[in-house]
Amino acid sequence: MAVLAHDPVQEAMLQVAEKVQASYEKGTPCGMILAPCAAVGSKLLEQVQSYVSGFEPEVPYQCFYLDASGLLGLVLPGQKLINTHYASLVLKEFVEQQHVLEGQMVVASFPESGELTEHSLSQILQKTLQGKGESRDIHLFMNHGAQQGTITSILIADPDEVSREFVKLRLEINGYKVEEAKDGSEALEKFEKSMPDLVITELNLPILDGYQLIDKINRHVASEGQVIVLTDKQLPKSMDRAFELGASDYVTKPFSISELEWRIKKLSSRLS
Repeated sequence: MAVLAHDPVQEAMLQVAEKVQASYEKGTPCGMILAPCAAVGSKLLEQVQSYVSGFEPEVPYQCFYLDASGLLGLVLPGQKLINTHYASLVLKEFVEQQHVLEGQMVVASFPESGELTEHSLSQILQKTLQGKGESRDIHLFMNHGAQQGTITSILIADPDEVSREFVKLRLEINGYKVEEAKDGSEALEKFEKSMPDLVITELNLPILDGYQLIDKINRHVASEGQVIVLTDKQLPKSMDRAFELGASDYVTKPFSISELEWRIKKLSSRLS
């Protein structure tokens, strides 16, 4: 991979490419995590390595810090996306404890996230650098095209962080662009800002409940968004009210993620 260091981004790309290629073997997975962080010295870098390795001692993590671009990186040879995502949660906990995380973390694993190329590395770097100063969430990078069909972007509204992260991870692995919200007010704000193709919402939402959210989405003058309810509420009257307000589908918890993915594909094909 030929990379010319003409500017800070290309210089960072060259450094990251060297780190990844040193551990990447074609046909085997290789995970990578990038996090925008304040100055990380050699001592703190050793602590990062020790902390992350404490959770997965058998994985030969390689930690590095790019001073010019302010990026902390981990390369995880042999690790698929789901394991790399787990490592990113561990890393996030540590850098937040140290008060050095400065924005969105980006996680990838080749070849799951796409082919390892100069272009894909550039995209990952740009995404990480652009995430400086934004929310401290974790973005799963996918470069092999979104799921075929009408629905490509999804907003998940659920006060349960574990449920949100579980659904978000599975959908992003399948190529969807996913945002999340912890309450109805945040969900409506994000919906109006990014206009996703689909909203998956719990009915039991703080501030603005799921019924109000569905109603406001379907009253939005520019909205063509669809809504799937994913909820603990199993009473027929709850389902009837949701459909009356404009919900496209209704799934009750506990649920199968495979069933939810099938419902999304079914809705997508109906809209296309």
